[in-house]
Amino acid sequence: MSITLQLGDQRIRVTAEPLTQDAFSPFGSVISNPRPDVHPSSASSCTSLPANAVSANQGFAIQYRHVAPIKNLYDQAPSGVEATPIMSMFVCSARQLLHIDDDPAHDIFPVRILERHPFTTQTFSPLASTARAYLVIVAPSLPPREEKVRLPVPVGQGLPGRGLPDLRGLRAFMATGAQAVVYGAGTWHAPMVVLGREGTTLDFVVSQFASGVPIEDCQIVELGEGAEVRVPKGWDSRDCEDRIKERRVGNE
Repeated sequence: MSITLQLGDQRIRVTAEPLTQDAFSPFGSVISNPRPDVHPSSASSCTSLPANAVSANQGFAIQYRHVAPIKNLYDQAPSGVEATPIMSMFVCSARQLLHIDDDPAHDIFPVRILERHPFTTQTFSPLASTARAYLVIVAPSLPPREEKVRLPVPVGQGLPGRGLPDLRGLRAFMATGAQAVVYGAGTWHAPMVVLGREGTTLDFVVSQFASGVPIEDCQIVELGEGAEVRVPKGWDSRDCEDRIKERRVGNE
């Protein structure tokens, strides 16, 4: 079951930006190697590693502990059905973007569906594939109000709003195959959008909790026309990697 939102004359167009933890923090977590320049053999003598880094496996690895929170809030679900951790695999084909004459610097991805998993975090971990990049589209939630269809949601501190998506806060991020993304419990997001040539795919290992109760596992909102993401034309995942490195250097 899904809910349909008509945007009417409202037009929402946002520009995708490189995916970083700071920018994405209102919606979840980004997992990537924070210091790809540091080899495990030199970890014990490196003084600039993050506080959660420890040398592991007899010096042949660096372990970064507690890289992202994992939440199971199904004890608040109305059905009372116990959830179990599940791991699945998504093989996602590259989406074809739209070309428009009035913006030669960008291609367009129309946003037609947003979904959320109100009682669980959801982690997408990319695997090496023929495509190298993907688009992460998220939106905050409106305060709860009386709807024709009442969606079950948890309550508590540190959770997003419990209502429908607030499209005025729509955000989009360009991610590389070296980044995993964790959607916070209850975060509205678009189904996975892989960027690449036609015929290419990007594989993801997806981990979350689920109970098998459809309305508690996944809630879907269908959007009318009017919500779009601008993607820089000719963008390559290496561009995003370079920008992320620049931000890391600037923050040190």
